Order: sequence, then structure tokens, then C-alpha cells
Amino acid sequence: MPSIKSASKKVFRWRYLLDKDFQLKYAFLLSGVALCVAALIGGNVYYSAKESYEILLKAGLGSQPEVLSLVKQWKTFLNSHLLILLSASVGFLTLIGIFISHKMVGPILVLKKNLRQISEGNYNVVMRLRKNDEFQDIKDHFNQIASALQKSTKEEIVALESLKTKITDLEAQHPLTSLIQKKKQMLGETF
Repeated sequence: MPSIKSASKKVFRWRYLLDKDFQLKYAFLLSGVALCVAALIGGNVYYSAKESYEILLKAGLGSQPEVLSLVKQWKTFLNSHLLILLSASVGFLTLIGIFISHKMVGPILVLKKNLRQISEGNYNVVMRLRKNDEFQDIKDHFNQIASALQKSTKEEIVALESLKTKITDLEAQHPLTSLIQKKKQMLGETF
């Protein structure tokens, strides 16, 4: 039977890109949305600053030192501060996308591994996920199905062993013995 780790022990993972294609697709989707929002915000701020400057020019205040200083501050803000802030937001949201998708891709990989084990004839599988991972309900359903397979296989073993005791011919017992051993292997039992 697989070893069971303590539920209270928290495992810190350094590797967050478990399935690069899946995770990066959603991280870049999130950063794309952030980039669109950043472009809208930056565009609106730029448009507002340009319109304000044109109003000041029409009012004849464009040559005033205070207005020129204000325009210079706007340009500095738009060219550096706002661009850095919006770029940092896009980068931050990309990382958030990777971390969020990590909580989904880990359970998917565990599910795939456990399904592969069952398809290979190992019914002695219990799906375990970290407490904060997504898809806890799928884990519970998977474990119920695995438990039902184990119970059904145990019942089959009991029925086959009962049938085997009723057969007196040793050569006729041999296929039943092989089948019983195979079913026990599916449950992880050694004989």
C-alpha cells in the first residue's frame, strides 16, 4: 500500500510550472486581459492630459511657467511612472495566473496518474490532494469509485475462492488460482 504522508505536514513547492502549456495559456490570458485594461487606463489618462493641455493652449496659458511645469510633470508621469505601474501590473497578474493554475494542474496530474494505475490493473489507489488544491469534490468521487472497485474485486475473490473449493480436479483449479492471484494483485495484496 502506498505510504501516507502526514496531513499536517505542509509541502512547499518550488516548481510551479507543472504543465507549462496549460498554465502559461491561462497566465497569458490573464496578463492579456491586464494588458488591455492597462492600455485602456493609459489611453484615457493620455487622452485626458492631451485634452487638458489643448484647453490650456486655447486659453492662452500654454507659455506660462507654471503650465509648462505642469505639462512636464504630466509627461514624466505618463512616460515613466504610469508605464512602470501598468507593466508591473501585467507582470504581477501573469504570476498570479501561474499560481492559480498551479492549484488546478497539480490535481489534474494526480488524477491522470491514478487513472493510469487503475487502467493498468492496480485498484489499490487512493487520490490525495493538498488541502488548498482545487477539485476536492472530484477527488472524493474518484476515491468512492476506487473503493467500489476494490469492494467489487474483493467480492469476486471470495466468490472465486468459494468456487475453487468446490472443484476437486487440481488442473481445473489452476485457472481459478491464476485469476484469484491476478485479482489480489489488483488490490495490492501479496500472496
